[in-house]
Amino acid sequence: MAKLISVVTALAAISDTVRPMGIQNVPLATAEGQVLAENMLAKTTLPPLDASAMDGYAIKLEDHHRLGSTFTQIGVSPAGNPFQGTVSSGETVRIFTGGAVPKGANHVIMQENSEADGDRIILTKPISAAHHIRKSGIDFTKGQLIVKAGTKLDAYAIALLAAANHGHIPVHKRPKIALIANGDELVEPGHELRMGEVVSSNPTGLAPLIRSWGAEAIFAGISSDDPNAIKDQIAACNKADILVPIGGASVGDHDYMRPVFTELGYTKVFEKVAVKPGKPVWFGTMPRDSNPQYVLGLPGNPASALVTAHVFLKALIGGLINTNKPSHKFTSALVTHQMNAATWRAEYIRAFAKVDEHGTVHVTAIPRQDSSLITPFLTANCFLVRDPDTPALETGDLAKIMLIKQLK
Repeated sequence: MAKLISVVTALAAISDTVRPMGIQNVPLATAEGQVLAENMLAKTTLPPLDASAMDGYAIKLEDHHRLGSTFTQIGVSPAGNPFQGTVSSGETVRIFTGGAVPKGANHVIMQENSEADGDRIILTKPISAAHHIRKSGIDFTKGQLIVKAGTKLDAYAIALLAAANHGHIPVHKRPKIALIANGDELVEPGHELRMGEVVSSNPTGLAPLIRSWGAEAIFAGISSDDPNAIKDQIAACNKADILVPIGGASVGDHDYMRPVFTELGYTKVFEKVAVKPGKPVWFGTMPRDSNPQYVLGLPGNPASALVTAHVFLKALIGGLINTNKPSHKFTSALVTHQMNAATWRAEYIRAFAKVDEHGTVHVTAIPRQDSSLITPFLTANCFLVRDPDTPALETGDLAKIMLIKQLK
C-alpha cells in the first residue's frame, strides 16, 4: 500500500512539477475571467478634456452675474464637435453633456436655470456653487497604471481598459481542463434512471468552479468500465492541459482508470494524501509531443471530489496561470461549538462562517459531513481546516478556515 503524504507535501509537489503556460494577447471583448499578465497603462486621458456634466450654457463666471443677467450665445459645443472660439464676458456657448468646455469658459449654467430668447440667454435662477464641469483627467491620465498584473478581469476592469483605449491585452493562457468520468452505472443528468444507475454529477458541479478559477472546463463524457473505452476517452482529450479522471482509482475488479493511465505512460508524482475527505487523490504527468499533460485524479464521492478540487485542482490551475498569488484564501475564526481533537489526517470540514457587528468571524461546522453528500455545500461558505493531530477545540477557540464563498 502506498504511503500517504501530507497535504503540504502534495501541494509542494504540484508547485514543483507544474510550469506556467505563458502569455497571449487576446481581444478585450473576450477577456472576461482571464488573468492579466502585465501592468496596464492608460493610452489616453479620461475625460480627455474639460467637459460639461450636463446640458446648459458655458459662461465666463464673474461676480456681477445675478438673477436676470443676460448672455449672448455665440456658438454651440455638442459632444464630439467642440466650439473653436473663446468665450468672453457676457457671452455664452450652448453646451451639451460631454461637450468640450470652450476656451475662456469656467462654468456651466444648467439648462433648467435659464431661458432662451433667440441668441439672448437669460439667467432665471441664481448661479449655482457647482461649476458642472468634469475636469480633464479626473478618472485617469495617459500613462497612469490602471489595472495591475494578476487581476482577474471582470466587467469593471474590462470597462476601464476599454475606456483607456486598449483593444487587445496580454493575459495568461487559460488552461483547458478535461473532466473524465467512467462507470457502467453512470448516466448524465436529465436521463431516466434505471435500476442500479447513478447520475454523474461531479463533472457538472466541477465545471463552474474550474471556470471561476480562470480555466476552461471540457467534459469528456462518460465511458464504460472497459479499458479500451477509457483509452479512447483519454486520446480524445489530447489538447487538454490537465486531465481530471474522477473515481475509478481504487483496487476493485472494475477500477480501470489508474491502470489505463499507467499503460499509456503516466508518470506518478504522488498518490494518496492524508486528507479527509479525499484520500484517493493522485497526481502525475502524461507524455505528449509538446508540453506534458498534467493528471489529477479526484475521488468519485461528490463531497470528496469538490473538496479536493478546491485544495489541489485550484492550486494546479494557479500554477499554470502563474498568477503569483496564493491559490487559497485562509483566515481565522472563532468556533461556536466544541470539536474533538483532529485525526492523523488533515480535515476539511464543510462549515458556515459569518462576521458579527464587531468584525469578528465565527464559524460553525455543518452537522452532516459524509463524503457522498452534496447538500451541505449549499450552506457552506468555507472549510474549517484541522491540521493533523491538533488538539480539541472549545467554544470560542480560534480555528483556521479556507474561504470558498464570500463571507457576509
